Amino acid sequence: MPWDDKNKSGGPWGGGSEDEPGKDAGSPWTRPSGGGGNNNDLEAQMKRMQERFRKRSNGNGGGGGRRGGGTTGPNFGPLGFVVLVGIALLGWLSTSVVMVDPTQQAAVFRFGKWQTNFGPGLHFHLPAPIEEHVLVEVENRKETRIGQNLEESLMLTQDENIVDIQFSVFWKVDSEHPENFILNVKNPIEAVEQVAESVMREVVGKTRLQSVITTERDVVQQEARKQVQALLDDYRAGIQVLAITIDKSDPPQQVIEAFNDVNVAEQDAETNINQATQFANEVVPQARGTAQRILQESEAYRDQVLADAQGEASRFEQIYEEYRKAPRVTRERMYLETMERVLERSDKLIMDQESGAVPYLPLERTQRTTNGGQQ
Repeated sequence: MPWDDKNKSGGPWGGGSEDEPGKDAGSPWTRPSGGGGNNNDLEAQMKRMQERFRKRSNGNGGGGGRRGGGTTGPNFGPLGFVVLVGIALLGWLSTSVVMVDPTQQAAVFRFGKWQTNFGPGLHFHLPAPIEEHVLVEVENRKETRIGQNLEESLMLTQDENIVDIQFSVFWKVDSEHPENFILNVKNPIEAVEQVAESVMREVVGKTRLQSVITTERDVVQQEARKQVQALLDDYRAGIQVLAITIDKSDPPQQVIEAFNDVNVAEQDAETNINQATQFANEVVPQARGTAQRILQESEAYRDQVLADAQGEASRFEQIYEEYRKAPRVTRERMYLETMERVLERSDKLIMDQESGAVPYLPLERTQRTTNGGQQ
């Protein structure tokens, strides 16, 4: 290249290599590495430039010059030096210009210490090496997949089962703090993998196997994303976690058949429990109703017996009171009333003390006839 002092074919001003006498040793346009140059190299280039212009001036002043023999030509050394300095100055100032694309952020560092961030557009900062910038893609969505091998995918659940889980982490550079991503993260993919795997093991370890593989996958995903983001923020990694999705959550392949048998057994047990619960819901209310009815009947019988006993006791007390006042009359009355109750259910034979037995009178038939006539 014409801008490299290692090119031995000659610089933009002509001349040859060091092996050819009278030729230039190299180009004065060596590009400074890293946006700046070494002061000693720059002074050496300037000295070689002045020497080259001095030689050209002496050559043009010799016999047979373009301006005629014996005439000394003008010395272009100072002009060339000014041009060289101007070009070098422009190149140095160009290191302060920053053009940021819409998907990028530019982090500006002053002697290695972060100063500010530039958004999309044209920006300026102090030239290198005083200030330098690093462009970072902050809108590109990246995916890190975890669980591609058994060492990563096998995790222990809360109920001491093992689940084979594979998941993906979608992330990007934090647009508010790209300097953290530049300064604090050496290998972002490895950092995301290690943090996400550690957090997922913790979340799965607090969840039952059946929940991980069926009903609570969304809960596990959301909790894992929340904890991964919090841990990366603590590390000041400058990474924003967009989402975590579980691609696969199954029992290990070695025990999948046994696990399916357990699931079938659990479903059968659940069916039996439901049937037993339904039967209990039907029988228990009936038994409770029967018990309540028996209890009410018992209470009613108790109340009746107590009332009868209280009535008999009250009647006895009344009879006793009358008996105490008139014992003879009371005894005769009690006798007559008792005999009345006894004889009304017995066959009767009327006896006369003088003539003996009197003809039998069918009193019952007469009574029935009488009752029939009343009807």
